[in-house]
Amino acid sequence: MTASTAPANAFTCDLEVRWSDQDLNGHVNNARVLTLAEEARVRADTAWSGTGSAGVGGRVVRNLEVEFARALHYGRPVRATVWVGRIGRTSYTICHELSQQGQLCVYAECVMVNLDAETGRPAELDADARQVLTRQQAS
Repeated sequence: MTASTAPANAFTCDLEVRWSDQDLNGHVNNARVLTLAEEARVRADTAWSGTGSAGVGGRVVRNLEVEFARALHYGRPVRATVWVGRIGRTSYTICHELSQQGQLCVYAECVMVNLDAETGRPAELDADARQVLTRQQAS
């Protein structure tokens, strides 16, 4: 990971790093990086759907993979870029990039699984959810 792979239609927002997000090395703690990615994902979801639910029922994180290229630091805003990478039958992948001062620092992919509210088991994405997600998919 050296350069952005975000599509032109990706959602972007700026996130602030808190003093308490640092570790003893002066870098944003790895666990806090995941919280920043989560915050960006929630903001993107709200922007895409207007409700924060992307038109789907309950959902859970099934898998999360993170690649760290550079450390994030306190005192510098983080630019978050978020888009949909893949849409499956019951799940979809959200891609995240976190950058500071124009340099890509973190790339993460999160697989979200749509759940049936009654059974708690994976459920197919409905047409509305697919439409919302497809508009945000990398082309």
